[in-house]
Amino acid sequence: MKAAIFKGPYELHVDEYSLPKIEKSQVLIKVDLCGLCGTDFHIFSGEAPSKPPVIPGHEYVGTVVDKDYRVDGLSIGDHVAIDPNIYCGECYYCRHGKINFCTNLKALGVTLNGGFAEYSIVPSSQAYHIPKDLSFTSAAFAEPLSCCVHGMDQASIKLGESVGIIGGGTIGLMMIQLVKISGAGKIILIEPVKFKREMAAKLGADYTFDPNSENINTQISELTSGGPDVIIECVGKSEATNLALKLTKKGGRIIVFGLSEKKDTMSINLQNFFHKELDIKGSLLNPFTFARSVELIASKKVNVEAFNPVLFKLDNLREVLNNKRDLSVIKYQISPN
Repeated sequence: MKAAIFKGPYELHVDEYSLPKIEKSQVLIKVDLCGLCGTDFHIFSGEAPSKPPVIPGHEYVGTVVDKDYRVDGLSIGDHVAIDPNIYCGECYYCRHGKINFCTNLKALGVTLNGGFAEYSIVPSSQAYHIPKDLSFTSAAFAEPLSCCVHGMDQASIKLGESVGIIGGGTIGLMMIQLVKISGAGKIILIEPVKFKREMAAKLGADYTFDPNSENINTQISELTSGGPDVIIECVGKSEATNLALKLTKKGGRIIVFGLSEKKDTMSINLQNFFHKELDIKGSLLNPFTFARSVELIASKKVNVEAFNPVLFKLDNLREVLNNKRDLSVIKYQISPN
């Protein structure tokens, strides 16, 4: 089969790859689509950990074409979305229900071969049924949405609270919709790209701001009686987290969601932090949220069709990763077959 093989920073080549035999409790998936994530850019540049040589790609969907005879619950021809994160179930964190901190964590597309290939062998436990009438284009958002659902769990938004979201990419636009479902009173997006602000307004944002505009702090403070109750940072940049610290009201909550580069830091004035009594949380992976994510997409409670992903072939993957990200694109998806 054809696959993209990552061998180290900036070393990724599409080549022929021999699939091993299916082992116990595994299924063979024909990969129909695989989303390109910000994490993939970080892996490609060496800014995020992986285990080369490996086939990247962790946001994928496909069709079951073969399986181990001991696998129940999945049949040949089933459409599935893949949860890439494989937890050991035995370490301290797994035994205490905190599987996203698993000390033996493995991940398809990061430490194990993933979805930038024509076919992928996965543990049956990681394959989730998707309805046959749900497009693969939409279903491929299940993995990033499942991470957003965990971020929402971390945020614990109460009915009527004001929520600010920094960053209007794929994650920010999904967060807007989840925040709306949660019953937030006011939803505010901060994003420099105009068309993303316009899309955010269509998807549920009540107010949108360019972070480079004047008096943004004052305007948001006036809208929210001193600042949003909750801010979800979806950029992964020092500037974004520092802006969140400035904007959040006293007693507010900040969720640091975006994956940053290694050099990025958060700068906290301790006296300001003390007087504001802020609650700052991170959000890591998707513990127990994947099935909920599939349901939200299948029921169209979260509109991912609006993102209109740009589709390209596996042979063009290196070119896309090498180039600076096109700000006019919400999402790239790869069609390996």
